[in-house]
Amino acid sequence: MLWSTRGERQCFQFGPGDTQGRNFDLLTFMASDSNAQISVISGAWAVPLYRSGGDFAQLRREAARLQRIETEMLDLLQSTEVRARIRVWTMAEFLENPAEPLHTVFDEIAPHSQARLMRIPDLVDLSGFGTFLQELRNQGMQPVLMGDFPTNPASPNPSHRMK
Repeated sequence: MLWSTRGERQCFQFGPGDTQGRNFDLLTFMASDSNAQISVISGAWAVPLYRSGGDFAQLRREAARLQRIETEMLDLLQSTEVRARIRVWTMAEFLENPAEPLHTVFDEIAPHSQARLMRIPDLVDLSGFGTFLQELRNQGMQPVLMGDFPTNPASPNPSHRMK
């Protein structure tokens, strides 16, 4: 990675769907850096699968593959050799109050900025996401990284909805 601007935090997104390299080389390197801050919303990779509406058998296979990779990534981040500051929220925890983790990450990215995150970005509607996860369970997968989502809430919880 090139350091293109001095005095500003360098950020990028990296997840289980990205090319991981041999034995998580990039993640291992970042996790060993005491100046690095790594924030994870575990299970977030399931949202694009849910919204794709593709063939469910293929979605289940892809979900299992991504969960296996993310589990290995999280195991690496919890190892004793890690020097970076690590924060992990499950997707369910994040959606309970998205403003809190977003403010935390924003403040880490721009610690001296006078600007403040005024409102959280619009999020996609996830009604039915719990049912999607239940269907993955019914098909033999155990989706655990995203946290607990109700399958059929009596009334949709607005904190679990993204616009």
